[in-house]
Amino acid sequence: MNTIQTIAKNTGALTLMHIVTMILGLIFTVSLARCFGDVAFGKYSFALAFTALFAVLMDLGFNQLTIREVARDKTLAKKYMGNILVIKLFLSLIFFALIVTTVNLMHYPSDTKMIVYIFGASTILNSFGGLFRAIFHAFEKMEYDSLLTIIQQVIVVSIGLTLLFLGYNLIQVVSVFLLGGVINVVFSLIVTVKKFEKPEFEVDFAFWKTSIRNAIPFGLTTIFVIVYVRIDTVMLSMMVGDAPVGWYNAAVTLILGLTFIPGVFLGAVFPAFSRFYMSSIDSLKNAYGKAFKYLFIILFPIAIGTTLLADKFILFIYGDQFIHSIIALQILIWWNVLGALNWLLGTVLLSINKQKLFAVSTGIGAILNVVLNLFFIPIMSYVGASITTIITEIILFVLLFYFVSTYLYRLPLLKVTAKTIAAGAIMGICIYYIQSFNVLMVVAIAVVIYFLALVAFRGISKEDITLIKGGIKRA
Repeated sequence: MNTIQTIAKNTGALTLMHIVTMILGLIFTVSLARCFGDVAFGKYSFALAFTALFAVLMDLGFNQLTIREVARDKTLAKKYMGNILVIKLFLSLIFFALIVTTVNLMHYPSDTKMIVYIFGASTILNSFGGLFRAIFHAFEKMEYDSLLTIIQQVIVVSIGLTLLFLGYNLIQVVSVFLLGGVINVVFSLIVTVKKFEKPEFEVDFAFWKTSIRNAIPFGLTTIFVIVYVRIDTVMLSMMVGDAPVGWYNAAVTLILGLTFIPGVFLGAVFPAFSRFYMSSIDSLKNAYGKAFKYLFIILFPIAIGTTLLADKFILFIYGDQFIHSIIALQILIWWNVLGALNWLLGTVLLSINKQKLFAVSTGIGAILNVVLNLFFIPIMSYVGASITTIITEIILFVLLFYFVSTYLYRLPLLKVTAKTIAAGAIMGICIYYIQSFNVLMVVAIAVVIYFLALVAFRGISKEDITLIKGGIKRA
């Protein structure tokens, strides 16, 4: 199987995984929001975002470093696992102490603090599982990650929904995430031992020093990304209360559900990008161009359609109490497009050992996001937070595109995107005139019109179709 076929196979496997987990996760989150209401959902969303701000301490970039280095030299797998497991044991103690201390200093109510503790403990467990899954990715065996994630999500959501419908309170329902963390660690460890290497604790301080130095840019990037993705929720909670947090995160939940599209694709190409950098720059340029094209073809029409049909989606999924979420969804859906392209650009920089530039760019984005939130949230509440997110992503795109163009290849943006934009515009016009129809019918018609327009404009080549078919067959 050649590299392109491997990427297609892994993309197919991860796509299946994320579609299943997205649907299950969405069912669980929406059920929780509808059952407990906007205020309780705001507390849940705050706890999730607050924990995420500290979660990077459990990784500090080690998982991404492991993927890159082990993808280049498979014999390093045992070395990386053994040492990083010990490092994570120390980091987990620091992480949990920080979230407990900080949330108590902020004087949140006891139920909110308890939810934070639960998410903190599950984050520690998932971090250890994440290291083992990094080995799956380094060996380009994403099907193992897919299978285990689906098993974990099915168990967690099934039990969570059962507790929800039996009338248990929010804290009791959220406790199911602890079970998910245990499943993640145990199952991932079993597969790692059976299929790859048996991890053994190791303390090699020289290796630690080198690994920490190389991982820090990855870790800083993750910190900055989490800050400008999650800090708005925390700031909304502190500045305007729980209900606006609930409205905002109702839209965010739907957007995050769509991140499986770039997530699976870029998760599949990162190891290949890293190898291409060592073996063939021309192959790397070609893969980068195709990745950009495919992401834009998929995500641009979703943004157009969601902008026009946001009211139908929100009212159908969440109900009338989340009517305020409509405008947030109309704005934030463009975060899905920009964020995915930025993710791709960042993946390229990581692959060519320019992680410091990625860290600098995301650092600028994080600072800008905080400053803009301080300005917009007092004036426009959750709508201001939505606008801030889009402005941040635009600035970040400009920076990352400049760096990739400088150190690898300047992609002809107009040539790559023009046909997709034209097809999307035709689809948008059609949606505008038929939006009074049943929403499922509108979506189906829109998909057909977009695809036909894209084919008519020759936005999809025979090679593209062949690759897509190959990925589906090998999934």
